[in-house]
Amino acid sequence: MKIAFFALNQNFCGTILEELNAHHTVKNYRPMGDKALNWTNIKGLIEWADLVYCDFVQTPCPEISQMQWMEKPFVARMDGIDILNHERIDWNRIDTLVLMPVQEKRLAKLRRDFHRDNPTKKLPKLPRILKRNIGIDLGIFTPDYAREPGYTIGFHAFVVRPTKRVYTMLQTFVEVVRKDPDKPWKLHFMGGGWDRGSYQWGRRHEYVMSLLEYLEDIDPIVGDRIQITAHNSPKKEWAEMARKLDIMWSTSYREGFPNSIGEAAACGVWPLMNHFYGAETIYSEENICLTPTEMVEKTIAWGNLSDEEKIAGRRSIRKHIEQYDRHGTARDIRELCEEVLERRVPASKHWVDPE
Repeated sequence: MKIAFFALNQNFCGTILEELNAHHTVKNYRPMGDKALNWTNIKGLIEWADLVYCDFVQTPCPEISQMQWMEKPFVARMDGIDILNHERIDWNRIDTLVLMPVQEKRLAKLRRDFHRDNPTKKLPKLPRILKRNIGIDLGIFTPDYAREPGYTIGFHAFVVRPTKRVYTMLQTFVEVVRKDPDKPWKLHFMGGGWDRGSYQWGRRHEYVMSLLEYLEDIDPIVGDRIQITAHNSPKKEWAEMARKLDIMWSTSYREGFPNSIGEAAACGVWPLMNHFYGAETIYSEENICLTPTEMVEKTIAWGNLSDEEKIAGRRSIRKHIEQYDRHGTARDIRELCEEVLERRVPASKHWVDPE
């Protein structure tokens, strides 16, 4: 099978690409500087392919779905903020949508809100849906149960930005230190985007400035308890860092499948996260915090556990995260693409129309 693969953001599709390339011929679209040349290349790739795959329903997925001549088998995957493009998609052209379970709740709400706000308009019916989280590379992110438990909290933001609520995270850490001063709590903060001119600096520079100012103000309280790695590390290096953590925080107000939390959990690190919309579809109540105060309380409660209880918690969270195997997800998506093509001629016996 010849697959035209479209993804402007390729940070989360590497394993899918590897799986498809291992079994089929894949041409990976790379945008050029010239807009006319881009669309010439897109059209040429579609004409060449047996099947079109879009990872993220962002440009060029909405535009491809609206091409009148487009009749090729078409699979799309919806990941995160791209879900806001749902109303721009002609779903009649897409055979199957790969949807992260955490986004199902948000997608249903967005579609309800659209019909409420646009009573005279009707969105196209969604296609068949394969629900899969993108998952974790369980071979790279492995636990070290022999390490003695400590009091190190990890926090990762690929880019320092308001969505990740880094300022709130720092305030939460100050509160942990104040309320539990006798324990050697430390924070390892990892993430890029601190430098002028970095990704979307114009939108973020005020937020970064405020963080630096706050770090200066809290220095008398936290001292050397905060370690900042102001860049993103390769996966294997990040896995080594994660194994040294005890708790992993996420204070984001919006997430799809939070990778850094899942990767740390695969290393046996206890996750605590803000109750973003749909968080309960991935983790249990004991890992979710409705407020910063609850995150402080659950962090301190974890610190009060015995070493044996902490190790048991590490083992349980590793077992929980094993259901989100990145390679298994990639395999399922590859088999899905094969079935979608098979459904055209002849029809596949594997599919059942939704009720």
